[in-house]
Amino acid sequence: MILLVDSAEREGSVLAELCAGRGWVTEACATIAAARRRIPRLRPRVAVIRRTLRDGLAEEVLAALTDSHCRRLVLVPAGTSGAVEARLVALGADCVLREPVRIEVLLAYLERFRHESRPAARPGPAALGFAGARLDPADRTLRRGAQRTTLAPREAQLAELLARSPAEVVAYEVLYAEILGRPFRGDTGNLRVLLGKLCTAAARAGVNARAWIEVIPKSGYRLRPTAARA
Repeated sequence: MILLVDSAEREGSVLAELCAGRGWVTEACATIAAARRRIPRLRPRVAVIRRTLRDGLAEEVLAALTDSHCRRLVLVPAGTSGAVEARLVALGADCVLREPVRIEVLLAYLERFRHESRPAARPGPAALGFAGARLDPADRTLRRGAQRTTLAPREAQLAELLARSPAEVVAYEVLYAEILGRPFRGDTGNLRVLLGKLCTAAARAGVNARAWIEVIPKSGYRLRPTAARA
């Protein structure tokens, strides 16, 4: 997901349309306050931030982007000093572009950053704990004791996203962007269907996934630390 933080609504909407035309999911914020509220939910992989915002400067947004896998691109006015650019880099900017920005260059950076921001495979066991069972994302298998089943690709994606953030709410915006490849617009129907399919598939391995997955109204899904009691 690409987060756009830009108080210049016209420029922000143009960039959002260009990204959408390439199949990239974006979420836009016009202020620092809005960005701070949404960053923990959205977990963006790339952030494009205009240096001067309605309620402050890009430096405040950079400070809120604590995920090391998120790439940060800052747009600055043409007359910005080298000292300001250097400070932005020191605060975490991966790239600083001066205006007027050449759109083909900006899109090229976004294309590169979208791939670079994916976390590298972590060492150790490949399997993840999921609903009292073991999920292997590589071959999409779910195992509980001697029982096992193979999940469909999107079922495995949903299970993996939850398993990688145990006890945390994974926002609908993240789920839709990562699994369905499109923005979340308020209708959770597609995800409810997918959750049902995951639970049905997990049952083949003797796993009651629904007892472990909590639906947080208007927010997203959370993998409970323990199964809910009937």
